[in-house]
Amino acid sequence: MKPATPKIRHVAWRDGRPRFQPARTLRERGYKGKDLRHDDGRWYSAGEALDWSNAFSAALASEVVENAPAAFPVAVAARRSIYPISRLFEDWLQNPRVTSKAKATIKDYRQKSRVIESFDPDLWASEVASLDRPICYGLYEALWQEKGLATARGVMTILGMAIKWGLNSGRVRGLAYNPARDLDMTQPPPRARFLTKPEFLALVEAAEAMGRPDLADMFYTGVWTAQRQADRLALQVSAIRNGRFVLRQRKTGAIVNAPVAPELKKRLDAAAIRRKQAGKVSPFVHLNESTWEPWNHWTYRNLFSAVRERAAKKVPSIATVQEKDFRATGVTWMALSEKVTLHQICAVSGHSFQGATIILRHYLALHPEMATTAIGQMVEWYDAGGNTELAV
Repeated sequence: MKPATPKIRHVAWRDGRPRFQPARTLRERGYKGKDLRHDDGRWYSAGEALDWSNAFSAALASEVVENAPAAFPVAVAARRSIYPISRLFEDWLQNPRVTSKAKATIKDYRQKSRVIESFDPDLWASEVASLDRPICYGLYEALWQEKGLATARGVMTILGMAIKWGLNSGRVRGLAYNPARDLDMTQPPPRARFLTKPEFLALVEAAEAMGRPDLADMFYTGVWTAQRQADRLALQVSAIRNGRFVLRQRKTGAIVNAPVAPELKKRLDAAAIRRKQAGKVSPFVHLNESTWEPWNHWTYRNLFSAVRERAAKKVPSIATVQEKDFRATGVTWMALSEKVTLHQICAVSGHSFQGATIILRHYLALHPEMATTAIGQMVEWYDAGGNTELAV
């Protein structure tokens, strides 16, 4: 499947390489097709092809162009890049709006920027001001075809964020709008997965059978607090007091202040006893009990995979579970209890109302009993007489 290419006036693309393609009226004036290359043989990037097109079109409009368009590629090749995309990302990744974010988020931004660098080195070296919406849309479609939809959306999103920052900070000039925004990108299918109670208990049983109650404790904390893995791994003992846990989420900065559920308290109390018996003192709630040190992110993930593999032998559906599904499970179980409002769920999980709504829209669709309960309650209301008062 051929990668998509940007649509640029007077330029045709052959195997991803630009070529001057004169229209019939230009051919009648003596213009001939020509590869768009630098003097050293390098092909023009998409941005340089756009520069050439703009210069050529301007010259045509002023009737300066002679029969040979060769002078315009020379002029473009000689012009130095003032603020390339590579420099934009270098500056953007060092600004406080990015550096104040969680390390995992910064790493994700950097990785996505490197996708552009490796996928289209010429575009990476082009000026930001040479971008327009067709070029960005072409990059999006090419990435979609070569790297997948999720990668394409992610890359174009952070490109748009970087350009927005460049425009606001004055580092990017010459753009009337952000060309990486409003690309009408396709939304990838949602991941609708949460654990049933038997699946959850099977994972706990597998962890304990492997002699890892510390892992099972993390599973319980995931479900009964609905917090992200990073926040659970970093949870401090001082955050749990007076029967509640209080934390500021590392990713969003949202503050959560919620009761510690009885099921979770049992696990934490048992963990505290094991820790006391080992003579260990730590500010962290969860420790890797094979070393009695705070959990290493990679060690935890690898051990979770081992537990999942073991549990899946008993309950095959567990093979599709991901660690992040514990958080979604907590949100979904609260909703399935039928008496918890969306606002109350957000108070526990720290989700925005919009974020929680999106999650529940997909997850609760998998539970037809929710619809059954709703109709049942409507029938009860109707049989009881309904609302007999007329609206005024």
